[in-house]
Amino acid sequence: MNKIYGFEGEVRSKLSETFVELFAEVFCCLPLAHVINEKVFVVHGGLFSVDGVKLSDIRAIDRFCEPPEEGLMCELLWSDPQPSLGRGPSKRGVGLSFGADI
Repeated sequence: MNKIYGFEGEVRSKLSETFVELFAEVFCCLPLAHVINEKVFVVHGGLFSVDGVKLSDIRAIDRFCEPPEEGLMCELLWSDPQPSLGRGPSKRGVGLSFGADI
């Protein structure tokens, strides 16, 4: 994903290959999600293709691997909000789009 959306090329051009590798290592160590004060769910990407996902499901993900192109980890990282209701395919080709009703 970093290569597809230009991040890798930008880091390589402004810094070096070493930094590309360092960023990849750091990204693998970041949490997939966090809950603030037991009220606010914070995630990089978005919500899920199915209802009923629990924090225990997220905690069970092997975070120290390359993100797959489908599944819960992918959805946490790459899903996006959409203006229409419901769930739909993502314009990115990974994750999904979700409306305010989700």
